[in-house]
Amino acid sequence: MRRFGTWLLLEPGELEPYLGSAPGREPLVAAFTAKGLGDWLEGRRAALKAALLDQRTLAGLGNIYVDEALWYSRLHPQRPAGSLDRDELRRLHRAIRKALELGIARQGSTLTDYRLPDGSSGSMQEEFKAYGRDDEPCDRCGTPLAKTRVAGRGTWFCPHCQVLP
Repeated sequence: MRRFGTWLLLEPGELEPYLGSAPGREPLVAAFTAKGLGDWLEGRRAALKAALLDQRTLAGLGNIYVDEALWYSRLHPQRPAGSLDRDELRRLHRAIRKALELGIARQGSTLTDYRLPDGSSGSMQEEFKAYGRDDEPCDRCGTPLAKTRVAGRGTWFCPHCQVLP
C-alpha cells in the first residue's frame, strides 16, 4: 500500500513554525507567481515532474495534477526542472493553477474508491487530458499519448506536444 501522508504530533507553539517551514508554496494564492516558481526551480537538475511532486516545492500538487499541468503547458515531464525559460515558466504557472482549479471545481477524481462526504464521486477523471490515457489520442494533436515512469510514478504525456528538448 502506498503512503499519501504523514501524521505529526506537535507540541503547543510548534504549529506555526512548522507550517512556515515544512510545506511548499501554496499554488492557488496570489503570492504564487511564475517568477517565484522559477526561483524555486532554479538550479534543479531533477526531472520537472519529480520537482513538482516534491511537496517542499509546491503543496498539494499530486501525480494526476502534475501530468495535467505539464500537458496544458506543453512541457515534457523529464525536462530538467531548472531549464525552463521565462515563457515556459509562465505557461507552467498558469497550467498548475488551471489543473488544480479544474480539480476543485470537479470535486476531485474518482478512479477507484475516492468519494465525497455524501458518497458521490468526483468528476475530474472525465476531464483528463493526459493522466491514465496511454494510447488514446491527444486532444490537441491526435497523437497517441504515451506512458513512462518519472520519479517512480506512472506518467502520461503527448510525445508530439510535449517534446523533450
